[in-house]
Amino acid sequence: MLVLFMLFAGCAAPATVRQEQLVDGLTIGLEAPEPAKLNATQELIVTLHDAQGQPIDAATVYLDLTMPAMPMGTNRPEAEPLGQGRYRIRTALTMLGTWELTVVAERAGTEYRAIFTREVVE
Repeated sequence: MLVLFMLFAGCAAPATVRQEQLVDGLTIGLEAPEPAKLNATQELIVTLHDAQGQPIDAATVYLDLTMPAMPMGTNRPEAEPLGQGRYRIRTALTMLGTWELTVVAERAGTEYRAIFTREVVE
C-alpha cells in the first residue's frame, strides 16, 4: 500500500512530498524535498509507527540508495533519531534520473524495508 501526499507550507518554504508504506504491520513514512535536486544536500525524514499508530523510537534506520538504470557502489546513509518515531537522514543524489530509496528499519531483530522512488532533476 502506497500513499502519496503533497504538502505545501507556503510560498517561501520549499515543498515536500510524503510517502508511506505498510510493511508487516509497521508504517514507514518518508518526507523529502520536492523536487529532488542533483548534487544538493537533502534532509529526509523517516517516520515509523506500529500497528496501533504509536511512534517507534527504538530502531536502527538507514537508506539503501540505488539507481536501477546505473548500478553503482553501496550508498547507505544512517539516520539520526529525533524522537517521536522520527529519524533524520542527510544525503545527496549524484545523478539525474530515477532513484530507489529503500528505507531499512531494524527493530527487535526484524528488518523492515520500504522502497520509495524519487526522480532527480537539475
